Amino acid sequence: MTLVGWLSALAVGLLAGAVSGLVGIGGGAIMVPFLYFFLGQPDLSGLIVPANQQAVMAHATSLLVIVPISLRGAWLYRREGLVEWRAVWRMGLASVFTAVVGARVAIVAPGQLLKVAFGIFLLVIAARLLKGKARGESEAKPTTEGARAGRAIAGGAAVGFFSALLGVGGGLVAIPVLIYALHTPMRKVSGTSLALITFTALTGVAAYAASGLLVQSGSGAISTYFHLPAAFALAAGAMVGVPLGTGTQLRLPTHSLRWLFAVVFLVLGLRIAVVNLLNLLRG
Repeated sequence: MTLVGWLSALAVGLLAGAVSGLVGIGGGAIMVPFLYFFLGQPDLSGLIVPANQQAVMAHATSLLVIVPISLRGAWLYRREGLVEWRAVWRMGLASVFTAVVGARVAIVAPGQLLKVAFGIFLLVIAARLLKGKARGESEAKPTTEGARAGRAIAGGAAVGFFSALLGVGGGLVAIPVLIYALHTPMRKVSGTSLALITFTALTGVAAYAASGLLVQSGSGAISTYFHLPAAFALAAGAMVGVPLGTGTQLRLPTHSLRWLFAVVFLVLGLRIAVVNLLNLLRG
């Protein structure tokens, strides 16, 4: 891994950490596109990864980095009393089982197909952001505790599956569930999402680790699904970025950032989805 590779990963990790702390997502939406490019450049990554395996390695490495990101962010929000722990435990336990399934599907699915799916995923995020501010919990209809528990379990199952499948922490799936299904107070959504992401990311990492070896580097050494030097650099940058994001979220309104995030996700989603869809059609 070259100096440019290290510096690039540090910078991307810093951005991912800041966005994670600000919004309550794991940072995979930022790290995965970077890792797609990074793993396709042996001069940067220091590892020759087959093209059809680059997506799954990017997703596994992203999940590995999301673990410390989510732990750091959840801890900072917990100190402010902004984590809804009942929702975390219910959704987290449900996500453990489906994350294993998602990781197994990711390993056997075509790499370019995964990239198309992730591109569409980013476009959905952009559409939600462009719709504007979500309605608050004040509009929630009264529900029984049993109904809330069922919604939390169903939502957690979806979070776990898509987290492992796409290499994201699951926050971008969890946040709509927390707001619309569980009617979590808006101030607690980011912290609760980050605490939940810890469950899904850890489970996804364990599933990828248990799936065996992946590729052989030019030196003859065997590597796992994780690119450890890149993961270390991304995590180092993220540890600096997370407090910046959480501090901003606690002090300032975030609605002015919605359009910026929407444009970023729209551009990345279109590029990843269209390019890889064309490659699939040509193949």
